[in-house]
Formats: sequence, C-alpha cells, structure tokens
Amino acid sequence: MKASWQARVATFIVRRRVKPALGDMSDLARVRRAFNSPLPWPRGVRFTEDVVGGVRGEWVEAEQGGAAGTMLMYIHGGGFVGCSPRTHRPLTAALALKGLRVFVADYRLAPEHPFPAALDDVLAAWRGLRSVPDGAPGSQRFTVAGDSAGGNLSLALMISLRDAGERLPDAAVLFSPATDLTGGSPSLTENSERDAMFLGLALGNLANHYIAAVDAANPLASPLLADLHGLPPLLVHVGQDEVLRDDSIRLAEKARAAGVQVELRVWPGVPHVWQLLWRLPEARRSVAAAARFLHDASSEREERLDVAIIGAGLSGIGAAAHLQDRCPDKRYAILEAREAVGGTWDLFRYPGIRSDSDMYTLGYSFKPWADPKAIADGPSIRAYVSETARERGIDRHIRFAHRVVSADWSSADACWHLVAERGDSREPVRLRANFLLVCSGYYSYAQGHRPSFPDEAQYRGTLVHPQFWPGSLDHAGKRVLVIGSGATAVTLVPEMAKTAAHVTMLQRSPSYVVALPSRDVIADALRRVMPAMWAYRIVRAKNVLLAMLFFKLSRRWPQQVKERLLREVKRQVGPGQDVDIHFSPRYKPWDQRVCIVPDGDLFKAIREGRASVVTDQIERFTETGVRLASGQSIDADIVVTATGLQMNLLGDVAFSVDGVSCDFAQAMAYKGMMFSGVPNLVYTFGYTNASWTLKADLTARYVCRLFAHMDRHGYASATPRRDPAVQEAPFLDFSSGYVQRAIGMLPKQGATRPWRVYQNYVLDFFTLRYGAVADGTLEFTRGMQR
Repeated sequence: MKASWQARVATFIVRRRVKPALGDMSDLARVRRAFNSPLPWPRGVRFTEDVVGGVRGEWVEAEQGGAAGTMLMYIHGGGFVGCSPRTHRPLTAALALKGLRVFVADYRLAPEHPFPAALDDVLAAWRGLRSVPDGAPGSQRFTVAGDSAGGNLSLALMISLRDAGERLPDAAVLFSPATDLTGGSPSLTENSERDAMFLGLALGNLANHYIAAVDAANPLASPLLADLHGLPPLLVHVGQDEVLRDDSIRLAEKARAAGVQVELRVWPGVPHVWQLLWRLPEARRSVAAAARFLHDASSEREERLDVAIIGAGLSGIGAAAHLQDRCPDKRYAILEAREAVGGTWDLFRYPGIRSDSDMYTLGYSFKPWADPKAIADGPSIRAYVSETARERGIDRHIRFAHRVVSADWSSADACWHLVAERGDSREPVRLRANFLLVCSGYYSYAQGHRPSFPDEAQYRGTLVHPQFWPGSLDHAGKRVLVIGSGATAVTLVPEMAKTAAHVTMLQRSPSYVVALPSRDVIADALRRVMPAMWAYRIVRAKNVLLAMLFFKLSRRWPQQVKERLLREVKRQVGPGQDVDIHFSPRYKPWDQRVCIVPDGDLFKAIREGRASVVTDQIERFTETGVRLASGQSIDADIVVTATGLQMNLLGDVAFSVDGVSCDFAQAMAYKGMMFSGVPNLVYTFGYTNASWTLKADLTARYVCRLFAHMDRHGYASATPRRDPAVQEAPFLDFSSGYVQRAIGMLPKQGATRPWRVYQNYVLDFFTLRYGAVADGTLEFTRGMQR
C-alpha cells in the first residue's frame, strides 16, 4: 500500500512548517502556539458547550440525522500541554458525521496541572457521561477515542475503570497514541528524521511537563507498562514514519498477548494524527474504519474481519501484500498454525533444501529477487518471505500459533464463523470473516508419506524422514541411503555427499533430472544496466515463456524430448553409468514434475564417486541396512525415507455451509480456486508444471478484482454455481504418486471454462486479470453487513 499523492504533499508541508516551529520543544510557549492553531473542519455539524461531570467540554453532533446509538468521549492530543476541543474539530466533526454523538473533554493541561490532573478530569467526564440519560437504559453504546496524548489518557482511563470495577467502554480507538513515557520505543530514535512533525527525543520535554515528579514508569502515566487484561476491543492507527510508531506496535502485541482484541494498522507516508487533515484520502479511510469499529466492536462477540487468510507461507504473505495494495480498507488477519513465517520454507530443514523452480518465477511479482542464485536454498527463500512481510507491515497482521480447526459459513450473517486453537493450550479463539483465503498449501505438515517396509524394527541405524529432520543429526563420514527419486532425494544426495562417506540413492523407478545453471547470466547482465524491477520482470517473462515452451514440447513430442534429456544426462554423469536404467522413466516428460539440479551437482557427485544410484525394490530391512529384491544388500548408518508428501486439501479445517459439512471431492473447481456451492472461499493452488507463485499471484489479484466488484455493487457473497451439463475431469492431470494417492479428496474440474484448470500461465493471466468477474457462473447476493 502506497501513500496517496495528497498525503505526500501534506507530509511535505507539515515537515517544512510544523517541525521547525516545534523545534526541540523546550520552549513551551512556542509549542503551544504551534499546537493551538485550529484547522478547517467539515460542514454539517453543530458544536455545543457543556459541563459533564464537572468538566467543561463540547458536544459535536451531525446537524442531520436522529439520535446516535453510539456515544463517544473523545480525548484530544497535544502533548499534555496544548490543544483543545476546538483544535480537534476537524477530527471530531468527521466522527460525528459517521453517526457518533461525540463529547470532547477540555481537560486541564500541564505543566500548570501535572499528572494526574488530566486523568482525573477524563475519569470525571466519563462518569458524568455514563449518568446522562439518553434513550432506553442500557441501549446506548459508550466508547472512547483519543489521539497522541489523548490516546495515553484513553488507555489510562480504561485501566482505572477496570481496576475500580466499573463498566468499561464498549470499544476504544487510539490514533498514534503515546503509550510509553519512559522512552522505551526504538522508533523514537529510528524515525526521528523521517517523522514529519517531531524529533523523537524532544518529546521527552513534553512528558516531563506532564509527569513532573512522578515516575514515568507509573502504569497510569505509561499505560503500555500496565496489565492490559480485560480491556475492550482496541483499534490502533499509526503512521509508519512516526516516532511514536512503536508505542502503538508494542501496545498491540502486549494487548493481544493479554487476550484483548486489537485491530492495528500502520499507514505509510502520513504525518502524526493525519486524521486532523480530514480531506486526505487516508484520513477519510481511517475515520470511516474507526467509526465502524466504534459502532460494531464487542468483546462479547467474535472478532470481525473482512478477510481471514489461513497460512503465512509464500502464498499467504503474497495474498496479504496484494490485498493491502489493492483493497487497503479491508480488515484482515493471517492465521498461522506455526510460530514462524515461511510455511514450507520454514518447516523443511533437511540438508541442501532448495527450490525446484527459478526464483524469478517463484518470487513475487511485486518484489524482485536480488540474490545471485536463481535456484535458491531454503533459508534464502525463507528470508525473502520474511523480509516481504516485515517491509510491508504484514507481520503485524499475523496471529501465530493459531490453528484453524473449523469454518462454518452462515448465509444469514453472510460470513464465515471460524474457530482456531491458540498455542499449546489449544485455547479456542472465535472470529468471523466475510471472506476466507486458504493459503495453506497442499500437503500435511503433521505427516509425510511414509510407507512401511518389512523388518524395519531390526534396523539399528538412524531412520529419518526429510519433513522432520533432526537438527542434531551429523552425517559426516557416515554411509547414507536415500530412498526416493523425487525433488527431495536429488537435493539431499549431492548435499550430504559433500561430507558423508558415501550416499546411495535407491529408487524403485527413476525421475527426469535436468541440470540448470544456479545463476541466470541474462539476469546478472540486465541488473547491471537497468533498474532492478525492470530486469526482474524481463527475466521473469523470459523464464515463464521458456518453461511453457518446454512443457508444450514435452506434451507434443514426448519421445524426442525424452531422448534429448537422456543425452544430456549421459554427458553429465560420464561413462560407466547405465542411464537407461537409472535415469530413463517409464512415463513421459512432464507427466510428473521434472527434477532440477543446479549446476548438475547430483551428476557431479556421481561422477566423483561420492554418490551412486541403485534402481531396485526393498525386500526388507536388516540390522545394517536393506536387502533388495535383486538380492543385493546396502549397508547404511543413516537411512532417509524421501518417499514424498501426504497431500492434504485445505489444511485439516472442518468446513461447513449453514451447518452442512463440505465435501470438496464432490465439488467442481471454479477457475482452479473456488468451489461450486461454497460462498466466499478461495483456495490458492499453484501450477504443477511451473512455479507455484505464478498462480498464487494471479489468484490474489483476481480476489482483489472480485472484492472491488462486490463492494461496487453492494454484494455480500459470491458463490460458484455448477452447471450439471459440464462434464467432469480429474482436478490434476498428473501421475505423481502424491497426486494419485489423493485423487479421492480433490475436487473435479470441468471440461469447459470457467471450470477448466489450465496449467498455462499466459492463458490464466489474461483470464484472471482481464476476464469478466460477473461471468454468469458466480452467483452474487446482497447482505446487511456494515
């Protein structure tokens, strides 16, 4: 998400005019002059002076419209030393126009009235508001909001009420709150130059005026340091470049850990409390989100989201990035069962783990792959995904250790009701989401495919599956047997052969293995002469087209392609190897995925005698290794069962629609991503003949187009409706073992579009990017959701 041009202009003006006027803020009179200059406010509101609970202030109400159902006490900012209800009229008027009845307390200011005078005033005003008769008893929602110093006072108010056993606000909104007056937030110094308004360390002068002789660590002066349990739902908005940014981020993290519902959003390119500049697009969006939250949020109901994303791997982080860029007003969270970003690339830790696709196509369309290696190792890919999440603030939306166990679509509510188990305690967490994006991959994290072999118990060595690689396993100087011939096996063998005594790859039948350079020379050359993104896009397009060409040639002339591949293998492995037995599969090229070996490392290990290939079947295990059907025995200190994945559709979540369990095996896949009869659910499933991310990117972009269409027409749900006349076909035309083992759980595809699953990036690109959303197959319904 990028800042609007209006926000960039406003930030420039604030930087040029306000920051110099404030200076180091040691001159209190100068600070007050800068703070107390009111800005224009929107029309259509009336302001009425009043005294509530003995505290002066003003009511802000829309001129048109009936009595508001939500009462809001707004606590203005101003560093505890300046500002007033009048200075904050641009913001309070904007909130009133969203249906809120707003009272702004004119609390006493420091240094004339130091801590806790301001807090005493807001407590008195709150208690006074709670006693004002307005409508039926108990029918009114009472909420609180504040910015900057007012955010500090809002938190302190809620903590005081909780500790006194009094009723808390139903919800609270905090704009750029100052939550830690001890100066413990790194952004105070890290963002001091970037902040358009403040020098970070200079804010200490204002804090000193407020706290006077009180310890800054007092939890009512620095509410971040307080116990946050039991607080109402919080919405927190802050600017990415603000010195107070980390006051908000740390608050959100601590409050969530305390079980508080928190909706945090970090906005790029905006100045401190930009909501006062009410004409800015970002100000309008922030105020609209705040008003909606104040009207709706409740700690007694499920947390409400627009979009829930399941999985924080390559696909989930990519989907969130597209969502932020194209649908910035959507409230979303990523629910990740594990404790880290990365998915596959964090789970698998076996030696040499790497991509089996080039990173110019496996990488995101919006973030260039900058590493020189085109075929990248697992840690580099994990770092790339984590960096993307961190750079774009996506990491703040991830709920780690949240394993989604059930999702039930309610037609009456037009939303998914989710139940997740949090942490080792499996504490249930309930959420509701209008739309669900499942980015959990296609295999089980809990178990791999692990066939049992006769007499395994007799084996005295170490038996390990790559999916659960023990970090302490040392294979140096050991004899290693790798069972398998797929991508995992051809990765493990050359890597382990670097230090092992010898590595044997035992396969029942061979796979196609192709050597490619680990570096892309064209990419290296282009990066030297043009911007990184241009070079990345050119190389990405080049690699997409080459992969498509190879696939098309393999399907049209399989025998000729096979002969060419085997000639290259013979050249790579050198004399003495029976290529027809060990590298000539029984199936056609691309009936299964082709294995890539960067710089021919597998062939090099075989040439040098550090590794060997045996094509045979296991008769049984022995104490020292395995005995084969041919009568040969292979002794090994370590046996690695690289026998594949256990396919798992939609991540072990129990899905239902209006209480009726979903049977996805009986559904038909719409555009390879939605399911017939299931509303507002998109499943990201990448290509089998190209990089996973190519399809994941297209899927995420299409979802954003779908959201825009639904919002434009006021639709609450979108459901693919199956045409009974469309003939069924298997979802995947692939003979790989993991696909064939799971064929019964996969949905069907149709013989014609939009039910056909195309393994063709160019065709999908034009269909998903530019094809009509309202194509007559999606059934849209309207709802009453806010």
